[in-house]
Amino acid sequence: MIKSIFLSFILLCSLVSFAQEDLLNMLEEEVAQETTSEKVTATFKGKKLINANTIETTKKKTLEFNITHRFGDMLIGKAEGHHSLWGLDNATNIRFSFDYGLTDRISIGIGRSKTQEHIDGNIKYRFLDQKTGGMPISAAYYANIAVAAVAKIPEDKFVNRLSYVHQLIIASKLSNAISLEILPTLVHRNFVDKRNVHPENGSTDENDLFALGFAGRFKISKRTSFVIDYFLPFSEFRDSRNNYYDALGVGIEIETGGHVFHINVTNSAGIIENDFLPYTNSAWDKGEYKLGFNISRVFSF
Repeated sequence: MIKSIFLSFILLCSLVSFAQEDLLNMLEEEVAQETTSEKVTATFKGKKLINANTIETTKKKTLEFNITHRFGDMLIGKAEGHHSLWGLDNATNIRFSFDYGLTDRISIGIGRSKTQEHIDGNIKYRFLDQKTGGMPISAAYYANIAVAAVAKIPEDKFVNRLSYVHQLIIASKLSNAISLEILPTLVHRNFVDKRNVHPENGSTDENDLFALGFAGRFKISKRTSFVIDYFLPFSEFRDSRNNYYDALGVGIEIETGGHVFHINVTNSAGIIENDFLPYTNSAWDKGEYKLGFNISRVFSF
């Protein structure tokens, strides 16, 4: 009897020991999974590439000052190109802006552009984070409202000067060297001139313009990357026969201490979506591309 009780006790202790060991192994596996499934950071280095917004938001209690500059058309290979020093004599557009981080996920901003003297306010909310070993993408919602102070508006109604942008930013950092994103974008303009008619299909301009943007960052060295973005508007009215073209930009991104510097070439004079999506009238194949730069400086409070 005692021998049976003793054997039963040994067997029970063995089972408890095995159970504890299995439980510890499971806990260790869960901890390992948690440590490997971390938030992916620095998908992009700045809030903008050339024309495209990025997934990044301004950090909490941080103010970011941005300058975006576009020179004139370079007109490489054309006689008039050297007279303007390949566009450097002209300032097609300049935008100054400030962005502030309300939280690490939500930032707000205000800016002023030279073209049509656009004054815009914007908000960006990053609601999804990419994680290693888990969620493969990050996502953010961007929206703005802009007023065109000097646009030629019939009856000069203030409401007709307003335009709006709604944009979904979906990005993925595929590796330390490659980051890509796609940007479904809707631009709404309260006023459009419907007197202009497409010469072939009879279409007119529309208040709502949908476009799909693509952007990428490809790391070249520790502090240097190649960047590119492209926007494809979906509109029967906006094509080369009406002197409208897709916005395409290429450039080099350089990290220099407290700021990120972009030097780029694009056919878009406009800087905000309200401008470059409806009104890009320059073509790459005509030499109508512009040298430009984006520079930002961050101040923490």
